[in-house]
Amino acid sequence: MTVMAPDHDRRFGVPALLDAIQELSLARDERAVQHAVRRSARRLVRADGASLALRDGALCRYVVEDGIGPGWTGRRLKLGSCLSGWCMTHGRPVASADVRADGGLPVAQYRSGPVRSVLVVPVRTGDPIGAIAAYWLTPHRPGPDEVRTLQALADSASGALDNAALRSELETRVRDRTARLEELNARLEKEIFERKRAEEEVRQLSLVDELTGLYNRRGFMLLAGRELKSLQRTGRRALLLYIDLDGLKQANDLRGHEAGDRLLVQAAGVLRSVSRASDVAGRIGGDEFAVFMTLGYDHPPVHLIVERFLQAARRAGVRWSVGATASPPGRTVLLEDLLAGADEAMYRGRRARRINSAPPGIRAAG
Repeated sequence: MTVMAPDHDRRFGVPALLDAIQELSLARDERAVQHAVRRSARRLVRADGASLALRDGALCRYVVEDGIGPGWTGRRLKLGSCLSGWCMTHGRPVASADVRADGGLPVAQYRSGPVRSVLVVPVRTGDPIGAIAAYWLTPHRPGPDEVRTLQALADSASGALDNAALRSELETRVRDRTARLEELNARLEKEIFERKRAEEEVRQLSLVDELTGLYNRRGFMLLAGRELKSLQRTGRRALLLYIDLDGLKQANDLRGHEAGDRLLVQAAGVLRSVSRASDVAGRIGGDEFAVFMTLGYDHPPVHLIVERFLQAARRAGVRWSVGATASPPGRTVLLEDLLAGADEAMYRGRRARRINSAPPGIRAAG
């Protein structure tokens, strides 16, 4: 059995530096870069602790720390009051075997801490944006290899931070652009909805009689014609009622057009009350109305349907004449033919009633 030393799986030197550089190259944001530096800096130079500080205007902001060190993570110090700030200001590495005894460096921050020796390298030598520091608790004189290794890590971190900043900027632009596009799409969808609603309102206005709320002649012919074609495809029959309102001219002449309008509105209300929801009812002329309905397989006799409309008018105090035409079984007929047949039946029934009070006019089209 082989007993492995606790540090047997750790890599040092060039392999460890290559691992660190690869990890930095894969870092997608600043936080990932920071943690990659934290995991690598101490191990690469076998220090007791390491930290990464970034420049924040005139301050040095300590963002991550690993191992034993001053414990400054999250602190902001003036650039001139700490070694990382000094390194950023001067743009070159600084090493001290005994930081407390080094009179040429700002060491006040270290006098009460456990740190004895320090190596600090700038992140980007020209216009530094940060600094990586390694700490030793016992006297240690950092050698050239350690300086080069830590500087190589800092140079890779510089590129990684630049890439992270660029990626963050691009992601922000994409988010802003996406949000803008979503806003524009929402606005466009709203405009399309409003336009469709306006078009539907215009369409309804063009199909509906403004006074009575029933379909106008155009609307009636469109919808009833569509229904008739559908019925004929399935072999079912239709019934068309042609209704002529009595007394409109007299109301207009004797009491004015407002009285005539009230009579039309009253007649339309009666028509709606007696029609089924599936029927198509419309005002197709000045005092002329029409109702298109589907005949069921067990529908009542046509003259009883006509009588139902006449009774509804009498109960409401409205006088009108009704003619009816049913589509012939097994034959195709035009809506205009049904209208003409119902109109003829209405006038024939009106003439007959004047003579001998005959029942309402009924005629089979075709």
